[in-house]
Amino acid sequence: MNWKEKLIENKETIKESLIKSIIYRIITILLGMLVALIITGNVVLAFSLGIATETIQFIYYFIYETIWTNYHDKRLKRKIEMTREVDIKFDFDFIKDMSFEFSQTDTFIKEYYDSILIFFERLLQNQYLEDIHADILRDKTYFELKHKHKKFN
Repeated sequence: MNWKEKLIENKETIKESLIKSIIYRIITILLGMLVALIITGNVVLAFSLGIATETIQFIYYFIYETIWTNYHDKRLKRKIEMTREVDIKFDFDFIKDMSFEFSQTDTFIKEYYDSILIFFERLLQNQYLEDIHADILRDKTYFELKHKHKKFN
């Protein structure tokens, strides 16, 4: 699952917030009316107090939930955007080993041959690998000599 699918899966929509708010408010209206009835003993007054209080709280809760959801989504999106770049660090020995292994490759497929040459060229263009350029150039030269007389279709 990619990050966009996770964001969509985790995102609580305004519609979901509204439904959740309505269910919550129905329960609290009934509880508020019950408390008001116990305190006042008057059914009409208990009903009026329950409806008025819960209507105001419903509006407040819906606005609060919508703002919170948007805040959460923006924070999540920022975190995802910050982690898009991946910093991979290889040590020189690992890169030299890769270069050597590619130099030993024997192929009759032009695309593979070209891809390996591009690999060598990119290593040689990388300024951070200057300390091992001689090894990489040696491996590239060996690879090219190995394929010198091959006829690619």
